[in-house]
Parts: sequence; C-alpha cells; structure tokens
Amino acid sequence: MRKLFINTVKWLENLPGQQTRPNFCCLSVTERCTLKCRMCFKWKDDVSALPPRNNHPTVTDWRNAIASIRKLAGSGFTVNFGGGEPFLMEELLELVRFAGNIGLKTNIATNAYLIDEPLAKAIAESGLTTINLSLDSFKDTTHDYLRGVEGVYKRVMLAVDYLDTYCPELQKGICCVISSLSAGDILELTERVQRDNRLDWIYFMAVMQPNNTGMDSRWYQKDFSHLWPQEIKQVYDLIGRLIELKRKGWKIVNHLSQLKAFRRYFICPERFIKISECNLSRAIHVSSVGDVFICFQQDKLGNITKDSIEYLWYSHKAKLAREAVRNCRQNCHFLLNCFFEGDLPFSI
Repeated sequence: MRKLFINTVKWLENLPGQQTRPNFCCLSVTERCTLKCRMCFKWKDDVSALPPRNNHPTVTDWRNAIASIRKLAGSGFTVNFGGGEPFLMEELLELVRFAGNIGLKTNIATNAYLIDEPLAKAIAESGLTTINLSLDSFKDTTHDYLRGVEGVYKRVMLAVDYLDTYCPELQKGICCVISSLSAGDILELTERVQRDNRLDWIYFMAVMQPNNTGMDSRWYQKDFSHLWPQEIKQVYDLIGRLIELKRKGWKIVNHLSQLKAFRRYFICPERFIKISECNLSRAIHVSSVGDVFICFQQDKLGNITKDSIEYLWYSHKAKLAREAVRNCRQNCHFLLNCFFEGDLPFSI
C-alpha cells in the first residue's frame, strides 16, 4: 500500500505541466519567547545548533519571501507565522497585512501573553484570518505551571475577551498539548470550548521532546519523563473519547486519522505513526534567520535574503530533501502535530 501511494504521487508529479506545490508553510519570525514552557525550550539555547547569526532578514526580505510563496502556492494558501512568540516581532502585523493584500490567508500561533486591548485592535486592522491561542487547562494553576510563568491563564482569558470585542470577524481557537500534566483536564477544556461561542475550535497536539534539547529517541524515559503519561490506557481512552466527540460534530478540528495516530504514538512513541509516508515533502519552513527548509532535519535550501522561495522550491537540493523526507521513518513535532494529513484511502 505504501509503495502504491509513493508511485501514485510520483506519477502525478511527472505529468506534463504538473509540479509539486507546497501544502504547508510556516515562517518562524522569531526564536524569542515570553514564557518558559516545560514542554518547549524555545526560550533556551539550542544545544544542537550553530552559533546564532545576527543578520536577521529585514521586513523587505520577509515581504519578498511572502510574495514568492504567493507565486508558488497560489491564492488562498495559508501562511503560518510562528516562533518563539511571534508577537515579539514588531513588524509581524505589517507582514500579515501584506500577505492578505496579495491574496494569502494568514494564521498566528501565540501564547496570548502579549494580547492586550491595543494589540487586539491592531490585529483587527491587519486582516489576520485565524489565530491559535495556547491553553492546556481551564485550571489556572495547571496552565501557569505548564507555561512556566504566573498569570498566563489570566492573560489568555483576557485575550479571548479582547479578540471577541475588537476582532469579531477573526476566527479563533484553542491549541492544547496532551501531556501527563494536562490529560486529566482535557475533557473539561473541550466541553468549555464547545460551549464558548467566542471560540471556533480546539486543536490538540501530542507532547514531544522539548525543542532545543537535541534528538533522543528515549527522551520520554529520561530527562522529560515527567511530561510523558504514565497511565497510557487513560490517555488511549481519552483520545477515544475525543474521537467520539469529533464524530458528533464538536469543535475538534484534528483529522480523525491524526487522533488515531496520537493513540499509536502514545502506545509506542518510537514506532512511525504514519501508515504511508511523511507529508512534509510538501512543506516550507523558514527560520528566524531566513534559512529555508523542506524539513528541519534535512539540509537547508538557501536563505530568503539571497534567493526566492520559488527558486529554492524547485532546486536540486529541494528534490533531494523531498526524497529524504519520503523515506524518513522518524516521528517529529511537525509531522505529528503541525502538518498531519490523513493516510490511505485518500483523495487527490
């Protein structure tokens, strides 16, 4: 079945006039963050990275990159702005406005800590399409503990109020990480989102090895074992309940196949969770210093300060990276949480 899937994709790509187009794009506009999350160490130095460069892209570089994405992907394509905490980039909403003006949809994933009344008004003026607010529990003590800063829960609640008041057209939802520390609160969180008319969805992610800690397939048994659920059956049953609620039409926006993959992942995190192949071969990632990747585990293609993304997407390096991704059997944050597409049977 997997071989059939790969051959079908390759056949489609080689048809006359057909070229692979990206299905996902994330611009990590900053590595800085306001919080000290226990499941994400973006606020710490990356132990496996090269020394950071100071020559970050200019606003013009980012605008050129977004324009190149528009040529490559077409109108209606979504550009995701991430981080770190993306609102720490002063020019973020200028980029959002530019992307919208040239026909792209836009999404921001934020911890909501910086969203006050003036920022909510600025978000409304930017034309942002959607926003994801991180919230792992409706218990303030639990959420604050997970995010490493006191008062974060209160800030998220205020952000929902401000966005509802000043951005009535903006689609907004909650993003929740399933971990040992949040699992017991997730059904209550889901029920509250379902009842809250200000919120359009809830999206779940599975806890992974924290960023900036170096790859270790046994991370969940070592330094970060406190994040990993000890009662796997409890989490298995929890996700089963989320699948039931999804089928009933609740605001859960994860694919059913993704929720099922979460169950396989928590049972055996070292087993590749996709039935077919990793779909990141159709993704574009740009780091805060402008480096362009298909996947961060592969070599970079170039940098937006020197090359257009359209040119890099069709480069020989990109072809090699896509082949490597298709053969990769490693679970990662982007595959499992950020850009998960259903397995066979599928429609093209």
